[in-house]
Amino acid sequence: MRPKPEIYIPQVFRTFQGFDIKDIKEWREERRMELILESRSDREHFCCRCGCDLGQMDGRYFLRSHHMRVMGWTVVVCFWREKRFCPACNKIRSEFIDFICPESPHVTEELAWWLTRLTEMTSVLAVSRLESLDKKTCYRVDKYVLRRLLQGYKIPEVTHIAVDEVYARGPKQKKKGETRDDLFLTVIVDIKTHKVIWVSKGRSKEALDEFFELIGKQACQNIKVVATDQYDGYAASVNECCPNATLVWDRFHLVKHFNEALNEDRRDELERLDPEGKMEDLMNNKYKYIFLTKKKNELLRKVVDQPAVAS
Repeated sequence: MRPKPEIYIPQVFRTFQGFDIKDIKEWREERRMELILESRSDREHFCCRCGCDLGQMDGRYFLRSHHMRVMGWTVVVCFWREKRFCPACNKIRSEFIDFICPESPHVTEELAWWLTRLTEMTSVLAVSRLESLDKKTCYRVDKYVLRRLLQGYKIPEVTHIAVDEVYARGPKQKKKGETRDDLFLTVIVDIKTHKVIWVSKGRSKEALDEFFELIGKQACQNIKVVATDQYDGYAASVNECCPNATLVWDRFHLVKHFNEALNEDRRDELERLDPEGKMEDLMNNKYKYIFLTKKKNELLRKVVDQPAVAS
């Protein structure tokens, strides 16, 4: 009697330790497949929190985890996850599954790695739309992987850095006792490589001091240039920690201040020439481009705006 033929399982799907693939369901129109897993009888059960051996089974629940795409098809892994008594925690805990992401059981470790690779090139929101996943799930996975990468991160040696702040939270998310500066993140960038090398919480002198303390006094003495905005806290930190560095104001804020000064002079000159305010309309923003447009661009605009002459 010939043995019953077994379903062929591609090698890419033979990575679920402790489980065997029982069935594969496909939806061709949706380009989606589900892998139905079955637990092995000799599989060991460990606590997902402390890693201790679990005791008697208390129940189980059905879990669906998104896996990496295969040939453009969406792959979902389906299996039963058991709940057992943990003697160390003295509670009923879910068992540890090595191929799912600890931060979100709805994605596998392989997909979590791929999501993090994608977030290096675009935003988390764009990644969630690309992979058809919940935005909050992508944020949790990205934070989990970044936290693991931070454990072995070493700040590179730098001589030219740029310091700026970015909004991390909106004003409505401000907690009790926080100021507006607590809503920002201080970002340090290596000017030569154009890469972010460190991020500190808040916008203050202490936020930049934290970075200088991490790299040490010798590394601070090797810093030659620090480009930043005209925030007094950053300037005080650079002058205190980097004695050999030249403080450079960034171009954006310099041009902004020059434009503001030019506007003030223009208003004063208009008030002197027109004390009665007959030319007040010229101060409206819609007329401002007249004073800033280059002569060649103005002539080109006039030519383009002229109506076509019938031949």
